[in-house]
Amino acid sequence: MKKIISIIFASIALTSCVDTVILPDNKTVDDDYWQKKSEVDAVVATAYAQLRDEAAIRNMIVWGDFRSDELVVTSTLPTSAAYRTALQQIYSCNIETENAFTSWYPFYSAINYCNLVLEKAESVIAVDPDYTRGDYDANKAQMLALRSFCYFYLTKVFHDIPVTPGAYLNSSDDLNAPQANPDSVLTMCINDLEEASKYAVSGSTYGDWRDKGYLNQDGINAILADIYLWRGSINRSASDYEACVNYCDKVIQAKKEAYEQNPRRRRYGDEEVKDYYLSDYSDMYDDLFGQTGQNADESIFELQFRNSNANNKGLDQMYFRYNSASNNGFGYLKAAPIFGKVDATGNGVWVNSVDQRLYDYVYDATSTNTEQFGVRKFVATNYAGTNNTADSKRDTRVQVFQNWILYRLTDVMLMKAEALVQLYNMGGKAEGDTRNEEAFAICKFVNDRALSDANKGSYTMKYTVYRDKMEELVLAERARELCFEGKRWFDLMRYNYRHTETQADLRKKLTEGYVANSDAFFELALRKYAVPAAMKAKMRDERYLYMPINQDEVEINTSLVQNPVYKSSSKY
Repeated sequence: MKKIISIIFASIALTSCVDTVILPDNKTVDDDYWQKKSEVDAVVATAYAQLRDEAAIRNMIVWGDFRSDELVVTSTLPTSAAYRTALQQIYSCNIETENAFTSWYPFYSAINYCNLVLEKAESVIAVDPDYTRGDYDANKAQMLALRSFCYFYLTKVFHDIPVTPGAYLNSSDDLNAPQANPDSVLTMCINDLEEASKYAVSGSTYGDWRDKGYLNQDGINAILADIYLWRGSINRSASDYEACVNYCDKVIQAKKEAYEQNPRRRRYGDEEVKDYYLSDYSDMYDDLFGQTGQNADESIFELQFRNSNANNKGLDQMYFRYNSASNNGFGYLKAAPIFGKVDATGNGVWVNSVDQRLYDYVYDATSTNTEQFGVRKFVATNYAGTNNTADSKRDTRVQVFQNWILYRLTDVMLMKAEALVQLYNMGGKAEGDTRNEEAFAICKFVNDRALSDANKGSYTMKYTVYRDKMEELVLAERARELCFEGKRWFDLMRYNYRHTETQADLRKKLTEGYVANSDAFFELALRKYAVPAAMKAKMRDERYLYMPINQDEVEINTSLVQNPVYKSSSKY
């Protein structure tokens, strides 16, 4: 079945038909359209806007967080809630191919707009003197990077995905693009990102929201680091981990130089030289997630809702108000108990009660009277106060304008730590190899930021405690720092691939071979369930870690082969 939606493209209304992608209308396809710099800029903006679609944000939360140990379905959700059944299917690992969260259309729509710019924009140089070769190169870099981000994200979610041959312009185009295996997709993404890197602007070119809202050199390097970390974990490849560290270092150094050269640093009286410049623990929430924050110095790439004056409906529905219409007190999803309570034994997420992130990220943190905790991150407008001394009641507001953060500095720092630990282990933990200690120092720096000065002395991490379990420490620190940001499921998948008895093969499609999941993965990923053993049987091999392809897409694109563990409930 074909679905019809409407997209606002700058001041032009576009009606698009969803097949494998959302097709542009005749106006943007027609060569008469591509005459002005402003027209190119509008299509570039529209490419980014596809990922602001409420379905895209909902999917990123479900794919990256809900499938992990972080989130559960809100127990008080009424049966009339639109996505209740779809979420319960996913929670119980009984996903049908018609499930609303199997749709990939916003990502392929973004890819199609990227392809449209890459094919059409260069010709504008000859007809509009205001559109220069430098403008085109910057647009080219952004579109190659955004397209790569989308393909990388999709292969993490679906494994085998179609790679479109170019821009789809008309409904009569052949939409039967075959699926590619992850190895070929990741190689293509790396090549395109390296090409984009030649033309990308620096991370502080514009001095406004575009420094975080458009993919620049920092964003490109962050995506490359992420891809190499993913590929390295599956291939168990030292060269991939080394490439990850290299790209992380480029981001870290660029952020360091940008901050040290920023005149605001002197205004704030911050003259101390540091390896990493992060907001203070009492400023962090407001800078990154609060009502007056967004696009903080330490951020890298954010989908722009605040700047666009657009309601982040997907975030609103998932974490704040399931119907986005009234302050009903809850979203579709809440935090699982391990993300709302302190476990001093070290088996939970939070190991002490003075970690400021616990209170900033979760409502009613540490309460013994609840088994579900509201997600506070992104939703609350202000810092929770030192260990929740401020009023933590939910905000009453009409719209949620919070940007959705895709990459920020602590994410990249912890990517580097993860890769360093693997390189240390691959090197046989040789005497004199300091990579494990360097990874610990990164984790400690991130963790220390969440402690007040009064608590740092008593609660700061010690290497002697963690040196033999650094892989687990990095994973746990990522859970504390990046929870509810769409990262956790992919972190757990990397962890799983490093611990499977048989190494997975990225060159194989899911129909050609797969590996059994690891017990180490099950121990973490299934701990939100009352009976983890029952869920283990439903997630026994890697095929279950990936989503099914939506049935509509399978019926439209005859080249698609469904993930073999999922069956359609439709009459077809």
